[in-house]
Amino acid sequence: MPLEVQCCAVVIRNDALERVLEGGAEAFGDIAPNAMSYSDNMLSQASFMAQVDADEFIRSLELRGLSRDSTPPDFVVVQAQKREVQPPCDWLLMFEYEGRLAVTMTGNDSTTLYAPKHAGSELKHYTEEEIRRDFEFVERKNNIDTYRNKNTGELVYSARRTETPEEIFQRVFERVWTHRRAPGRPAATGRALQELEEDIAELQSLVAKHPELSRPRLAIGIAWNAAGNSQNAKRQLEQAAQLEPDLVTIHQELGSVYLELRDHVSAAAACQRAVSIEPDNTGLLGNLALSQLLAGSTRKAEKTIAHALRLDPDDRVNQNVANMVRQVQSEQRPTPTSLEELMGSPTMGARNSGAPTSSATRRKATQRRQWWLVRTFQKFIGRNRGRQP
Repeated sequence: MPLEVQCCAVVIRNDALERVLEGGAEAFGDIAPNAMSYSDNMLSQASFMAQVDADEFIRSLELRGLSRDSTPPDFVVVQAQKREVQPPCDWLLMFEYEGRLAVTMTGNDSTTLYAPKHAGSELKHYTEEEIRRDFEFVERKNNIDTYRNKNTGELVYSARRTETPEEIFQRVFERVWTHRRAPGRPAATGRALQELEEDIAELQSLVAKHPELSRPRLAIGIAWNAAGNSQNAKRQLEQAAQLEPDLVTIHQELGSVYLELRDHVSAAAACQRAVSIEPDNTGLLGNLALSQLLAGSTRKAEKTIAHALRLDPDDRVNQNVANMVRQVQSEQRPTPTSLEELMGSPTMGARNSGAPTSSATRRKATQRRQWWLVRTFQKFIGRNRGRQP
């Protein structure tokens, strides 16, 4: 018997289902994705309000061994509003009956229409182009997307179970971002580590489905770094940089990871790349200057921080960076070769003091200087990371 199809429908030959399902075509109900799914003796169909849900169901069919590229195709996609069938095939007959769109297998002479229970043909389908042109997004709640007509103010609703890749990324990235780790800080433990591991698993699944996307790899890199695995973080961030070389955040995070790995030359190169994208960003220039200082390029660090202070003379963090560079140049402190040295106290402290100091006093002074340097370094690395990509 003919089947009613609505919105975006996936129509499958039952003989193809017989080939791939253990229970044959009768087992279609076991894989049917929603209440708008039903079969006759020749075809099975599932209708979707959202294209992304249809795409997810199509992927599940392909994983079971069905194909749209075979001859004849095992299944096709029907766009009800446009009356289009993709790919075109000669086994599907499409017709209208009392305002409903129906499909059947060519040669089927049944006159009984199989359709879901509803009041009539009031369900209206809008194309993605019409949604972009005529509607504005209001909210998504309980798997329902709400849109408002820009001209009439009318609200329309679309059921959608499947999150888009962007929605998955944004949801997971918000949590990953709260755990991101500045250079020199301890890795996550306990519940935070467990959340990071869950986020990494979900993001890796997203990357497996969409290997062309850079930002899930960025999020995985941040998560691995927060979890204490800088090598894994480095691999993910380097891949993200190849996919989207002009995203500043990727190079900032790479710089942080390189510093954790004590690869200061690469850290400086990553910071240099970030500056080349936003050359007047004084925060990025401060990052670059400190990375150059750690890499032993004191003269480059001096020029970089001087340029940053010309752009913004009142930048307190960059003023502190400039003081560090001057201390190294004047040999008041040795060139730092690690984060620990950068965060440690200058060696010249007691040399300029006329009076002897107790060990407790020196220890407190050292702790204060270490706290200040940690705070300075975290500010300089982190101040450009507060905005998500």
